[in-house]
Amino acid sequence: MNPIMHTYLLENHISLTDIARSGHLELTTVEELCRGPLNRLPIYLLKTLANTVEQSPTQVLENLLKLELQHTVLLRTDLDHLTIMDVPFADQASYKRGRDMLLAYIRAGFSPSVRDVKTVRSALERQHS
Repeated sequence: MNPIMHTYLLENHISLTDIARSGHLELTTVEELCRGPLNRLPIYLLKTLANTVEQSPTQVLENLLKLELQHTVLLRTDLDHLTIMDVPFADQASYKRGRDMLLAYIRAGFSPSVRDVKTVRSALERQHS
């Protein structure tokens, strides 16, 4: 799942099942749509999400974009170069796993340092070997 969407759902105490029910959608459809980037979020999913949290679609989008900005600023991620806080990752899979792990730490209230990013990268490299 997109880490921004995951954070949004956690903060609003809703599940993918809640969204599927609210929008009369298949759960697998909602799961698939929530994996992609925010700039490809379909309008009908945004409206369904807004209905689920009882907000306007504009407010939901603003909140999602704020979360995206917070995560980008905190981690300084660069998908094109596969770096997090200027620490390079070997491949896209490792980069995404590292990013998701670090975002989980941020959601828990920690501010990762460059040293933390290097530690995560090393741990992923050991797992991959």
